[in-house]
Amino acid sequence: MRNAAKAVPLREWAAAENLPLVIETLDVSDNQSMLACVERIIATEGRIDVLVNNAGLSSSSPIETYPEDEHRAMFEANYWGPVKLTQAVLPGMRAHSHGAIVNISSIVGRVAWANQGVYCASKFAMEAFSETLTQEVAPLGIRVAIIEPGVIASAIFENTPVHYYRASPYKSAMRRNGRFFNAGIANATPAEAVAKVIAEALLAEQPKLRYPVGFGSEIMDRRAAMSDEDFVALSTLDDGDYYQVLRDRLGIELEP
Repeated sequence: MRNAAKAVPLREWAAAENLPLVIETLDVSDNQSMLACVERIIATEGRIDVLVNNAGLSSSSPIETYPEDEHRAMFEANYWGPVKLTQAVLPGMRAHSHGAIVNISSIVGRVAWANQGVYCASKFAMEAFSETLTQEVAPLGIRVAIIEPGVIASAIFENTPVHYYRASPYKSAMRRNGRFFNAGIANATPAEAVAKVIAEALLAEQPKLRYPVGFGSEIMDRRAAMSDEDFVALSTLDDGDYYQVLRDRLGIELEP
């Protein structure tokens, strides 16, 4: 955890379930914090078998007006953190010819969505990094899995900066993006469902590379069936036609 002061409820839950849970301090935006944590675990346990890159940030804004500090922080958490942690655990996994790296991406790691450009870019980067990594480490006995959640019930929405300006030339994209997440939050998939998929990815005898899960995950296949031009043209439609095409082509209901 980045902030160990918040660990009390988790420790109490683990104790009640009689689980041997050890909580370490780790900040994915701090390289030294990551390296020190990996070193402590290896010194205590001797090895690391599984790395799940789950920490991340989100925010919403058009590209033109995206605050640079948020842009950079997004990539530190969503891309550089997983890269650095992966690099830190791989030597030990290689030495044992065994290990698994699970990277939590998103449906918008496959489908770019207006007003979510930087979050999409960080997850697209995660997808490419993961697909390349699996080709490199599969011959070494190490598996890589990409989990692609839709909208999941978590605290990320409470911590997501949203930039909305009524006078913005991008207000249509902002409004539509907001409605997507409002619909998603109302139908959000429990985090436990994602945990089950992670376990499946780790235990499967014939593992897959990608595991979609949760509300909205069907959008990826439907988007792949559309031409790029048709998908881009959605943004030019008035609201009524836009919501109808989303309903017909992508299978999602956003109309208020």
